[in-house]
Amino acid sequence: MSSPVRACLVLLLAMLAACSPKYNWREMPAADGAIRVTFPARPKPDQRDVDIAGHTLPLAFDIAPVETSIFAVGRVTLPEAILADPAELAKVADAFERVLLANLRGTLTYRKEITLRQAPADTRKLGRAVELEVHGMVANTPSWLLGRVYLLGNQLIEVVALGREDELDRDSAQTFVQSVRAD
Repeated sequence: MSSPVRACLVLLLAMLAACSPKYNWREMPAADGAIRVTFPARPKPDQRDVDIAGHTLPLAFDIAPVETSIFAVGRVTLPEAILADPAELAKVADAFERVLLANLRGTLTYRKEITLRQAPADTRKLGRAVELEVHGMVANTPSWLLGRVYLLGNQLIEVVALGREDELDRDSAQTFVQSVRAD
């Protein structure tokens, strides 16, 4: 390959690398198909048992990391015993929110009621829809999260953008959490 062609190829590759986006947005089903979310990268599944308000429940995740930020959707299918007891249901849902605060050992900046876009044919009851912003520390680094917690039918769903204060921009976090809709 001649030197000018090689130089041209190197320049072209450098230009393509410079143009490659940090985020590669894609709308996908999440929470085992309970909702649709626009992820900034291809999510990977994960699952673990969590203790929430005295109950050990399986929490399934769809996690999309971008640099050191994490964009995640978590889902717990609630057992009938919790769903049948309004006081216990509220206790579990409140604890689900508090976990987000505890993970950052942080300060709740705001908590507000929101809505969820649901398709007209979606008959699942929306029992809770809140948005939270928390600022704190992760591994001794100032970090923040923007999250939403939904009680939709028999599922508690959390949608969270979490990252370093100097890396996760508000627009990207809002794009992610505000993209949620139920079909």
